Amino acid sequence: MNSGHSKDYSYLDRIRIQEGADKCRAALAETFRRDTRHAAALLSDDRLTFPCLYILRGQMEGLRIQGYLNPRHMLALQIANQIRGSEASGVDYLSSGREAVYSALKWIWETGCAEEVAEDDYEQILDVAASVLINTYRDRDILPPAAELIFKRNRNGRYIHDLVWALFQVHDPRVLKLIAERVRSSEPKDAALAAELLNMEETGVPADEGNKEGRYAGYLRWLEENEPYLYFTQESFQYAGRPAFCAVDLERKYLQKGVPSYDKQPVSATDEDADESLAAFKRLSAGEQKTLSEYSQKIHGKSVPAWREWLRAPVGEQIRAAKAGWEGDK
Repeated sequence: MNSGHSKDYSYLDRIRIQEGADKCRAALAETFRRDTRHAAALLSDDRLTFPCLYILRGQMEGLRIQGYLNPRHMLALQIANQIRGSEASGVDYLSSGREAVYSALKWIWETGCAEEVAEDDYEQILDVAASVLINTYRDRDILPPAAELIFKRNRNGRYIHDLVWALFQVHDPRVLKLIAERVRSSEPKDAALAAELLNMEETGVPADEGNKEGRYAGYLRWLEENEPYLYFTQESFQYAGRPAFCAVDLERKYLQKGVPSYDKQPVSATDEDADESLAAFKRLSAGEQKTLSEYSQKIHGKSVPAWREWLRAPVGEQIRAAKAGWEGDK
């Protein structure tokens, strides 16, 4: 159960947690038989969680007591039905942007994200709720628990692709920092997944398993250096076996032209000489582009006039200067 949700569980939740889903359903049916109003009060209890409501949906349909639900719980079930493809009303709750829908989605997520519920479509509902909260309502508070759920599921061999996609749709380096924290985890599956999601093979940070803190610190240094040129690629597990969720725009790094956006954008040089250099840069191999962009960052940090002179030189001379510069550092 989510740590932000009180341990003062509802009556039905206590039965579900202590005795199981079947006993919870039986308790609702018996209460409804004896006292309809009391059953209605149990279903509208503010302490009720989404997992409890979800496992009772069939029971409520059989007893025809959905009408006793409070507005939030009724809307949560309607949203769940839409996600499951069984909503007959034709209302698109997920795209509505309504505040009531946000409140219901937030309740679904906050009371349901920490639980494993053996019910069809339950994880799908959580994933869609997270995606809509993140991308439609711009809710950033759920990023840490969403990241935590990804790693928890991965440890248990469960499906993570949709939730990973939702997290990277934010296009915010805060997501990378949340994932990077798991690089130093003592749990091998956490560290391995973090390295995969961050595409650490391309960062140049040494894969030293015996120095997880050093690897974590190295990645943060890499991120600080490259953040002005970072963009999110739209790649995902659905379309690639090893997607690169974000990458460095080497052209922008070469020209030292960072942008406040984390989307891929066209880049142009500021003068004719630099424009010729950029055209030549685009014809280089990926390895040569990486070498030049990194050297450009280095020399720009030491002396802007020297960097401008270097950038106006023919690309062949730039490469020779870069290789000589890196050799001199060894």
